[in-house]
Amino acid sequence: MLYVRAVLWSFLLAMPIMANAAKFTLPSERPIVVRADSVANDPEQNTTRLQGHFSIEGSDWPMQADEAMVYGPLENPSRVLIVGKPARIWVKNNGIDRDVMAEADEIEYTRGLEILRLRGNAHLVQGGRRSLVGEYFEYDLKTEKVSQGGPVRISILPAKPAPDESEADMSAKPRQQSQ
Repeated sequence: MLYVRAVLWSFLLAMPIMANAAKFTLPSERPIVVRADSVANDPEQNTTRLQGHFSIEGSDWPMQADEAMVYGPLENPSRVLIVGKPARIWVKNNGIDRDVMAEADEIEYTRGLEILRLRGNAHLVQGGRRSLVGEYFEYDLKTEKVSQGGPVRISILPAKPAPDESEADMSAKPRQQSQ
């Protein structure tokens, strides 16, 4: 009984330390968590179909959708096709977590090529400044180029302007001339 109490106290004292350690894990050490209402795996084709409230977390490309088809292993697929109203993906780009956010009726992410294909009610926001809206387009994450798009609307927020030199000169206190 005394041993059990000692173990319990040790565990309780270690909990805050373990909780803080979890905050500082490297991305490669975080577990990838996949959720769905149902799953069907085809080992011969190396595919996994997930249906109903699909989500994947803990990766550099978290997703949410109604259903997904994963090509390759769940932790390192070559391609993922997600469908939803809307389907959503956030992609780490240029070392920035969730730098690119995309949503559409259907999103195909080809990981090796770093290409997103958005079909139906497509919307993509890159870096919080540039927004693209259209029915279909392809976005290259490496080059940040859009191609094969139909009618697309692009919105770009202006960058913060640099202070105008003339305004900076005028704001300085005038020098007094000596007589």
